[in-house]
Amino acid sequence: MTLKNINFSTVLTVIMLAIFASMVTISFGYPAKARFMPLVVGLPGIVFCLIQLGLDLFRSPTESAAASVGQQIAAASAPEGSQHEELPEFGPHTARQEVVMWSYFVSFIAGVILFGFYISVPIMLLTFLRRQGEASWKFALALAIAATLALYLMFGRLLGIELHPGFVTRWAIHALGLGAI
Repeated sequence: MTLKNINFSTVLTVIMLAIFASMVTISFGYPAKARFMPLVVGLPGIVFCLIQLGLDLFRSPTESAAASVGQQIAAASAPEGSQHEELPEFGPHTARQEVVMWSYFVSFIAGVILFGFYISVPIMLLTFLRRQGEASWKFALALAIAATLALYLMFGRLLGIELHPGFVTRWAIHALGLGAI
C-alpha cells in the first residue's frame, strides 16, 4: 500500500464509507421499524466500500500503473495503430457529462420531495433511458413501469413501508377532494 494508489476514486470511497457508517451508527438510536431502512442500505454500502478500498489500496505498484479493465478492453478493440494519449479521469473534457449527471440527480431528489417516489421514479427512468441510454420508447416505458411496480411491491406491500408521497401530490389529492394520503 502506497500513497500512489490513492486517487479521487479512493477518496470518494472513503467519504461514502463515512456516510454509510454514520447512517448505521445513528440508526441504532431509532426504534426497530425506523432502524430497518438505514441498516438495509448502510450495511451493504459499508461492505462494498471496504471491498473497493481493499482493491484500491492493496493494488501492487505494477497494477496501479496498468490500465483499468475498461481501458484494456478499449485498447484491445481499437484498430491497429490508433494509439492516442489517454485523458485523465476528470477534467474539462468531462465537465458537460458531470453537469448532466448532477442535473439528473438533483432533479430526481427534487421530484421525490415534490411528487413522491411513485411519480418520480418512472419519469426519471423514462427520461434518463430515452435521452442518455438512447433506449426505445417501448423498452424505456416497460422498464419504468417494471421498476415502479417492483418498488411498490417491495416497499409498499412486502415490507409495509410507506414511501414519501410528495408534498405537491399530497396537496393536489387533498385539493381535488380525493382524500388524504
